[in-house]
Formats: sequence, C-alpha cells, structure tokens
Amino acid sequence: MTAQLPLNSVELEAQGITLAQQLPDRATRGTVEVGGYQLATITIEAVGPYRGTALLVPGYTSSADTFNGLLQPLYQRGYKVVAFSQRGQSLSEGPDNTDGYALERLGADIHDIIGKLELGNDVHLLGHSFGGVVSIEAVLQDHSPFASLTMWNSGPRNMGGDLLEQRYGLLEHGPRAYYVGSQLAAGKNPEADIKGELNVIEQYYYDRLMSTNPAQLEAGINILIDQVDRTVELSRTGIPVLVSHGANDDAWPIEMQREMAEQLGADYWVVANAGHSAHADRTHTSAQLLATFWDEH
Repeated sequence: MTAQLPLNSVELEAQGITLAQQLPDRATRGTVEVGGYQLATITIEAVGPYRGTALLVPGYTSSADTFNGLLQPLYQRGYKVVAFSQRGQSLSEGPDNTDGYALERLGADIHDIIGKLELGNDVHLLGHSFGGVVSIEAVLQDHSPFASLTMWNSGPRNMGGDLLEQRYGLLEHGPRAYYVGSQLAAGKNPEADIKGELNVIEQYYYDRLMSTNPAQLEAGINILIDQVDRTVELSRTGIPVLVSHGANDDAWPIEMQREMAEQLGADYWVVANAGHSAHADRTHTSAQLLATFWDEH
C-alpha cells in the first residue's frame, strides 16, 4: 500500500482553505526594506541535512502566498525557501507611478533581497509566469548569486493572446476589469462582488487583486506586452536552467516554452494534469520535481 500524498493546493481550496491559510506552521512572515518600500516575505528553514536555498518570485496579480503549498515538501527535502511579493503586489508596498516598476528595478529588487536577507551566492531562483520575466532580468544583471534558474510556467517573449485587450480594460476601468473578465470567461455573475455573493476562495482572489497597486498592474502588463526574447543572452551566462510547465498551461504557448528549453540546453519537464499554476494543481509533484533539479545543481 502506497502512502497517501498531502492534498494539492487546489484540493484544499475546494474545501474552503485559502492560499494564505495553507501557510505551514514552521513558516514565518516578515518584511524586507527594498528601495524605500517594505516587501512581504515568507521564509521556511530547512530540516535535516541542508541542501540549499531557493527564492521564489510570483507572477502577475499574484503574491508570496501562491507558493505556500510548496514550502513543507521543500523544507523536508533540505531546502530553505523564501518567497516574496514583488513591489506593489498584494502584501507589499510600492510606488504609485509606473516608472517605479521598470523591469530593471524589479530585477534589482531580487538582488537587494538576496543581499539584505543574506541568502548567499548559491540561490536557486524560480520565477512563476511574470516572475520568470523578472527573474531573467535579475540573472542578466548579475548571475553570480544564482546556482540555477527555473522558468516555471513562463516564456521567453510576448505570449500573444489578449494582452492588449487586457491593458485597455485596465486603463479604462481599473483593476476590477480583470475580475469582471475572469467572471465572464467562467460564466459567472460579474456583479457577485457588489452583491456580496463571493465564496471565501473567490473573495481571497478578489481581495488579492484589489490590494495590488494599480501602477504595478499597468507597468506589469506593459512589460509582458513589450517582452523580447533574451534566450541567447541567458545561455551565455552558463547558469543551469529548468524550463517546466503544466501540460495544460494556457499562458505562454507550450511550443514556445519547449523551444526556449532546447535553445538553452535546459532541463525540460512537463507536469501532467496541471495548468498554468502547476504548483497549485500538482503541489507535491511540483515540489519533488524542483528539489530533484536543485539537488543536481
């Protein structure tokens, strides 16, 4: 008889347990001052033989809590893990002007966090989605602090799709436009928030979105629209790279992610039965995959 695995994050959410409530007891919340702003952090120390340190960068409209399900299986594999909300994201402070969210500044924030938290010079950097774009920038600024880079459900250049329409909605109607769009796409009532009809999980994601600085949202989508392919530059650093995504990832085209891995000579692992947030859909599997890659580097 095989041991039963812990529930995935999405399965816990189905029981009404939010991402914030999935934080392990051993993890600690904190803040770090970067560029005059307090950025929210979540840290969990390794147990048993220490294998390394990982820094996790969340995607667009996300926060540090997105990785909470990964923390326990990763610390049990010997990894200290730090996740943070990027400037202007939910839980973190940030400027009210888009200039304060230039890609160069976001990449520099990663280096500042590594220095201020004294994470050392062998950090396994993981960027989810938009966080991958920022992580590439950080590596190209200075790759010396990094033992590896994981592009987690993220791609090398403009993903296409409806980014321009999303930006138009954001500029015309504000952050709530993203909520309305997602509700309509799911066939749900776009006025459920106004009517107080959101369930606890829907309310969590609504609050996360609405507590994100609008300037961060505007700057972030501009970065995604303007994203150019830097794969050749990245390959010249010589840093070990893992490209991994859910088999049903619907953000960057899967072929684009696979081509990036081939050009980099990177490890390329697909998580079956998972979408754009593979760590939520297949939490334990994702953690073991990541730890296995990090063990090798």
